[in-house]
Amino acid sequence: MITMYAWPSTADGPDALPMVHFTTEEQSGSETTPDGQPVWLFDSAIRDGGWAHFTDYDGWSQTAPGWLAEYRRHDDVLLVSGPGACEGWYQGTIGAPAAWIAAAATQQSMVIMAAPVPHPSMYGYAVEMGVAFALLVPVNVV
Repeated sequence: MITMYAWPSTADGPDALPMVHFTTEEQSGSETTPDGQPVWLFDSAIRDGGWAHFTDYDGWSQTAPGWLAEYRRHDDVLLVSGPGACEGWYQGTIGAPAAWIAAAATQQSMVIMAAPVPHPSMYGYAVEMGVAFALLVPVNVV
């Protein structure tokens, strides 16, 4: 079983957009490229789920078809599901601070990101390397 990690963040400004970043400790599975390089575990799901490169703002600035999310305040659980291999993408706690919850409730959407990084501090590098992906997903805060 693969454990997925998620952590929230919020963009600055009056119209703060909530974000959730995803990664796994285990970065590659048994699949390899023709030249023997390991393939990122999320690779098939990313292609199947309609994700766009993070730098392709036009590709992820509209709500992603087939994606839904719900955040439950009472137990800090986020449920995220998408099409195809992304069905049941994530279910778990995220340690959401009050600012993130308020932004999610106000915006009723969030940006979800995935990248082959072992730690949140590495996300900037993933964006620079062109290996970070994003989607805009509707979120219901209950």
